Amino acid sequence: MHTLPTESSTGALNMAQDLLLLEAYPHLEIPRFRSYGWSEPAFTFGVSQKWSDFRPQVPRECTLIRRATGGGLVSHLEDWTFALVIPSTQAVFHLDALESYGVVLRALEQSLRAQGQPVAMIPSPSGPRTFHAPDVCATRSEPYDLVRTSDGKKLAGAAQKRTRDGLLLQGYLWKPYLSQVNTSLLQTDFTTALAEALGTKVEGVSTPQYSKEFTAAAAEKFSSKAWNERL
Repeated sequence: MHTLPTESSTGALNMAQDLLLLEAYPHLEIPRFRSYGWSEPAFTFGVSQKWSDFRPQVPRECTLIRRATGGGLVSHLEDWTFALVIPSTQAVFHLDALESYGVVLRALEQSLRAQGQPVAMIPSPSGPRTFHAPDVCATRSEPYDLVRTSDGKKLAGAAQKRTRDGLLLQGYLWKPYLSQVNTSLLQTDFTTALAEALGTKVEGVSTPQYSKEFTAAAAEKFSSKAWNERL
């Protein structure tokens, strides 16, 4: 599994880089992971949600960007954010959406517990699952989300986009609900656990150099009114 350097960018460029990781990575057959920071205050929301539902909930000084993945509203003001692409050659790719999600969040749970953090995973439902429309992601926990054991507050979640070539998961950890998380150690443990689940090994690589035209087009898409306010 390729692990890219941690970088900070604007919200639009972060979303563009995640989509490029899925669609334009030089080695589409290899799982790849990146964590990243935010150079501006930003929130993101799911691809099928309405801009008008969330803009009033977000501070005026914060950027609001539509993700390529699903889910609801996520604050990136104090989170640790990551993207993972699982190629179609991996067995995990062929699991249903809930189970593939569980594989990734289980690895994150394991890595947080290694630091003594009080986290637990919401169990998978034993019967039919009631559908709830996405809203503010932090306010309601879904199966396989991670919560704080003391009060059940949601700590971590992820959203997905699946194509015939790969599965993109964009995930976050809400740091204010935990104490003294070593994110450098967390990334090492998390990527190791992910690689083990995928039957591969971690390999650090440099940031891929996509074509300038492709990168510019992707960044322009996520910063455009046509994309963000299309619903």
